[in-house]
Amino acid sequence: MNNKTVIFEKYGLINSTISYSEVANAFLSSGYTSATGNTYFNSIRVAEGILIKEDIGVGYAHTFLNGIKIYSIKDKTLIADNTFHSVFYSALKVKMEAKKMLMKLLEYTAIQENTLFDYYAAEKIVEKVLNQAIDSDQRTMVINQTEKYLSK
Repeated sequence: MNNKTVIFEKYGLINSTISYSEVANAFLSSGYTSATGNTYFNSIRVAEGILIKEDIGVGYAHTFLNGIKIYSIKDKTLIADNTFHSVFYSALKVKMEAKKMLMKLLEYTAIQENTLFDYYAAEKIVEKVLNQAIDSDQRTMVINQTEKYLSK
């Protein structure tokens, strides 16, 4: 077991081959092709404290974002989940949707804990974290986050 796959094994994400794509700057699962010719696979990104799993479908003309799951690396739990229909895929779209999901989670948590929610401060932090997931070399991020949260 190497450092790059430990984090995926902890979440049960390795039931297929995972490989790094420099073009996508993400780890991609092996996909499968349906009887209608559409291909489905997962893209996995890591940022500070979270793992983002994108469910992607490639049709004859377009690539679609079928869902996003966000996991807490520290707690090893699913913290946000959303499915989509007919949403064109782009890294920007993933970032926008993940931001909405995380902001909703933070606001809900603040309400549950009867704590003041500073939307703008939270938005700034979420933006920084999601920029890491999109822009930072994912090979390095996986190693850093594995060492920080899972090697204890």
